[in-house]
Amino acid sequence: MSLPEIAISGEEIFEIGSFRATNTFLLALILASTIFILTLFTFRKGKMVPGRLQNFLEWIFETLLNFIDSVTGSRERTKEVFPLSATLFVLILAANLIELVPGVGIFHFLRSPSSDLNFTLALALFSVSYINFLTIRKLGLFSYLKKFFNFKNPISFFVGVLEAISELSRIFSLAVRLFGNLFAGEILLIVASFLFIVIAPLPFLLLEIMVGLIQAFIFSSLIVIFYTAAIQHGLEHGHSG
Repeated sequence: MSLPEIAISGEEIFEIGSFRATNTFLLALILASTIFILTLFTFRKGKMVPGRLQNFLEWIFETLLNFIDSVTGSRERTKEVFPLSATLFVLILAANLIELVPGVGIFHFLRSPSSDLNFTLALALFSVSYINFLTIRKLGLFSYLKKFFNFKNPISFFVGVLEAISELSRIFSLAVRLFGNLFAGEILLIVASFLFIVIAPLPFLLLEIMVGLIQAFIFSSLIVIFYTAAIQHGLEHGHSG
């Protein structure tokens, strides 16, 4: 049995009109739908004395909420960015850990979304765009644009250009960091599963669980940090919000 072909993007598995669905897109859609339904079902029928699932989900969200509070320094600001950050954490963690399921990464129709550069780029682009939207809503469009377009002097103008470049670099930094770690991990697991039997790959599985958790935490945390820094920058320059 030969090793499966390795590529940085997902493999097309079916086509509907001009829309081409890849294996990573399909699995990401299944994961997102499952998380949404599971969370909705759990909290719509929430009990005063929570069951195991409700208790586990509440623990995750409460831990994230407290952590974000420590970053933003404001519960009001936390509430603004928490939905995005918490959703990213849970989705990315699920997308990272799904590669541990036997067959994922080996069968052509099953591949971890996080090992697809298109998926991580889409997440990063949406996340950075959304926190910029939140910043504009908080500070106002004019105040937001002053960070990039400042013609008071050449130095201020140059700083604005650097700020614009920094915004773009964040997208690629977030995407490539997540993709690189999970893509490498998927390759490692595939190779290990072909070279060793049952017990030998266990250290690699434990390593991937740790990496998947850390990468989900880093991605969601950076979004909070970017938003907090953007708001703080506006307030320090005399913008209301």
